[in-house]
Amino acid sequence: MHSNFSLKKLFLPIYLDMILKLTTVMINTYMISIVNPHLVGAMGAGNQIFSLFVNVFSFLAVGCSVVVAQAIGAKNNKVAIRAIHTSISFNSLLGFLSGVLVFLYARLLLNLLQIPDEIFNESYKYLRIISITFFIDAVAIVISAVIRVYGFVKHIMITSIIMNIVTIIGNIFALFEPFGLPFYGLSGVGISTIAGRILGIFILSYLLVKVVKVPIYLTLFIKVKAYILKKILFIGLPSAGENLIWTVQYLVAFSFVASMGEDSLAVQTIYFQISAFMFFASSAVGIANEVIVGRMVGAKELENAYKRTFRSLKMGLAMTLVFVLFVYINKNFIMNLLKLTPDIKDIMSPLFVLSIFLELARTQNVIMVNALRASGDARFPFYMGLVFMWGVSIPLGWFLGIYLGYGIIGVWIGFFADELLRGLANTFRWKSKKWQEKRLV
Repeated sequence: MHSNFSLKKLFLPIYLDMILKLTTVMINTYMISIVNPHLVGAMGAGNQIFSLFVNVFSFLAVGCSVVVAQAIGAKNNKVAIRAIHTSISFNSLLGFLSGVLVFLYARLLLNLLQIPDEIFNESYKYLRIISITFFIDAVAIVISAVIRVYGFVKHIMITSIIMNIVTIIGNIFALFEPFGLPFYGLSGVGISTIAGRILGIFILSYLLVKVVKVPIYLTLFIKVKAYILKKILFIGLPSAGENLIWTVQYLVAFSFVASMGEDSLAVQTIYFQISAFMFFASSAVGIANEVIVGRMVGAKELENAYKRTFRSLKMGLAMTLVFVLFVYINKNFIMNLLKLTPDIKDIMSPLFVLSIFLELARTQNVIMVNALRASGDARFPFYMGLVFMWGVSIPLGWFLGIYLGYGIIGVWIGFFADELLRGLANTFRWKSKKWQEKRLV
């Protein structure tokens, strides 16, 4: 049934889409570091808050994609269509309210992150500008998830390329004063982000209706069926909880690092992007596997789903090992390319060693979490996240990084311990096959 919907077919476009998005962020960081390295930290602070809300928006998209995937597998088109309308309607409202909240309380949020005074004003202006995109991103996340579930992953990748080109061109105008234009700084970078997002949402909407051929009924945006919303939230709420716990954990850790000074803050911002490069291949495997597992569970092909996930795990671990070793071997070239100061290099260097172990542990965790969600078993990963992120990562990161004075490496050892323990727990859950009782459609 799913022979024409293979992991290889889904993986490459998903991976390239993720890399394109990361590349845009890295290009932004590089361009800003050329102008003023300390503005990297200012942008990073705003992006952390932005990421927090993106994770909140993603929870309904996760629930929607699982319900739609299982509905496709079960050949229940009515449930799929209603789930799409419900998710778009709910997320648009959530995105609007979140954007207003961040715009009004940007100063308070940055104070909670202990952003240094030297970069506070730039962070404040940047955060208020990108808060305008929250509504757009909330809707785009759902539409992208739906398009992916239907198998049109290449179209999402092409949309990302177009958005990234617009954003990068806008940043050039904002930062390098071509044609005698004034210097717009981070505010201009934020405006470029808005322009790219607006173009993207129009393209995604066109794809949903004209390419995927999902029928749109205005009445379904208003008349929400309780049983559909319940199915979505059954997956979405635990997924949101887990993502929210992770993001808040990261923000707390970010505040630890921010208290260590501007150099450590810059390292946190830059190295997080390097870490994402190492991790994205396995993450793309996890997302592709999630789509396939969801369809298999909907079609009651439970044993195939079980075996498929372990094959995906082996593939993800192999890819991650290749990437982490590549980055480790080229660490000096990477740091020189980013034109980092000697002090920042000294702080960053130990993270390259730790990442060899951290990224392998994270790969196992993410692939198993995605599989459990796709089956309908989303509560277990949430409980594990609550236990290990707040019971291990934060206390250990504070103890090593702040109390013992090991700095940023201590905080990242906390991340490693969390990913390792959660990955093992979620793997044991998959092997138990208790998830086979959680089917939604």
